[in-house]
Amino acid sequence: MIDSSINTKNLSLSDKRFNNPEFAKRYADKHLKMSRNFADKLAAKLSRKDFNKGKVLDSGCGPGFVIIELAEKFTACEFVGIDLSEPLLEIAEKINQKEILTERVKFLKADVQDIPFPDNYFDFVININMLHLVDEPVKMLNEIERVLKPDGFFFITDLRKSILGLLEKEIKSVFTVEGTKKIIAKSNLLRGQFSSSLIWWKLQNI
Repeated sequence: MIDSSINTKNLSLSDKRFNNPEFAKRYADKHLKMSRNFADKLAAKLSRKDFNKGKVLDSGCGPGFVIIELAEKFTACEFVGIDLSEPLLEIAEKINQKEILTERVKFLKADVQDIPFPDNYFDFVININMLHLVDEPVKMLNEIERVLKPDGFFFITDLRKSILGLLEKEIKSVFTVEGTKKIIAKSNLLRGQFSSSLIWWKLQNI
């Protein structure tokens, strides 16, 4: 079982918007469809790998949509989501309780740059839309590598800087593909395959 008693640090959130309940609600509503799409794609990837039991971390879980969707499909797995936004975690907990998944899904206030779990703890780590939000992205990637089992899976993705930034404000603050590759190269997470599209880049081994 995932030990929810592991000490978590009350660290400050670098992006203060996520401490605002109204902003958090708008953010959750805006990203619901995107999160469900990611959950469906990840479920298909896991099924192809015959993954049906293990510990899964959503590192920067926001409102928890992705792992709640996955928990409904993978009933023998345990899930934990960490985030520093209390309003987003409150949204996640409400959904979690409504779906009666609290025995297998836990949400903790914790920093993705200082993940409060031991080395080699998780079988699968998810990280969506976080690289451009953290103060030390290399440190975040190092933490993902640290808590992931040597044979574990990971899926990391974020928006990429593109011409679409003229239409979508969030894209203005993200990294270019080359900037992202440089960050990854500085980290300990040197496995997996990198790919990019017009909107996203992805680093994964699943």
